[in-house]
Amino acid sequence: MSIDAIACNETIVKAILDKGANYLLGLKKNQPTLYAAVEDYVQAEGANPDNLTCDYFDDTHGRLVRRRYFVFDTPEHIKALGFSEMNTVIATETISSSPYKEGISAEWRYYITNNDKTNTQLPRFIRDHWQIESTHWLLDVHLNDDKDKKYSKNAAENFAKTKRFLLNMVKLRPPKGKKRSVRANLKLVGWNLDYLEELIFS
Repeated sequence: MSIDAIACNETIVKAILDKGANYLLGLKKNQPTLYAAVEDYVQAEGANPDNLTCDYFDDTHGRLVRRRYFVFDTPEHIKALGFSEMNTVIATETISSSPYKEGISAEWRYYITNNDKTNTQLPRFIRDHWQIESTHWLLDVHLNDDKDKKYSKNAAENFAKTKRFLLNMVKLRPPKGKKRSVRANLKLVGWNLDYLEELIFS
């Protein structure tokens, strides 16, 4: 089970383990002591090839991105911070360049898991997690999903499915011609009947 940093606490970790599941939790500064300890440890270890489990390039969305995944056995001083079966620390480095921005940016993210560091699926677990998080972000930013409350019968479920359907269709079939943002394409659905019909019937 992968959950964002908001769920990074011992109560949720124990609940997951009690169900016989594995956990992979994003780590951010809402857990300041643990975050600082992991960050310091990873930076001290450095980008050691022995800990590199995955390294690949991605050129989608007009950017060139290199993603590197490092895995570490959790040291005792970090285990002592209180998370059950915290066997592995994962650090991801995202290095990106864009034709629309000057320079190259680099960002580190950290995760904790009870999986062993030899599990070759860890990078895929993280990628799948971020695909879901990206969808949630798009729904909230472009379709105001977090504030859109529905209480009548099945309205909440129906609206949620409709929004996801619309978002997926716009991403899969952007309008021809000038490249636009997702927000612009969503607006175009309401303005352009031809584009709306293309999404529904093509």
